[in-house]
Amino acid sequence: MSAATLGAVLLVATGCGSSVPAGPEACDTPKLMWSEDAASPGEVVTLLGSSMMTGCSGAASDGAEPQPLRITAAELFVDREAMPAPTVAEGITANDVGVLEMQLAVPDGVPAGSALTVELTESEGAVIRSDELVIERAGT
Repeated sequence: MSAATLGAVLLVATGCGSSVPAGPEACDTPKLMWSEDAASPGEVVTLLGSSMMTGCSGAASDGAEPQPLRITAAELFVDREAMPAPTVAEGITANDVGVLEMQLAVPDGVPAGSALTVELTESEGAVIRSDELVIERAGT
């Protein structure tokens, strides 16, 4: 698998959902989950983030409002082995209610039966790890 292939892994990232101000549920622990249980090499899948907010640890009386996380880096793992880092487009930010949606292409050459995970680093340095995406044989 070439670095050029992995460099194109992160295709699109958009916030989606309503523009309702962040509520207490937005300050739950951030989660990254795949839209599918399994995918084949070359297939585009969606990585969904929820509760992707920062500033949730302050006291309610301090007046600080939670803000959407801004993603600064991504790391791709196949069977817990780090792969060359994909490029992260500038401006990838969760929406106002902490929802993040990213389209990713499963790299060619990832063997069937492997587990693919992604770690996203936000602007304050916290790392959020996705659940596992099982890789199937191409064409299944």
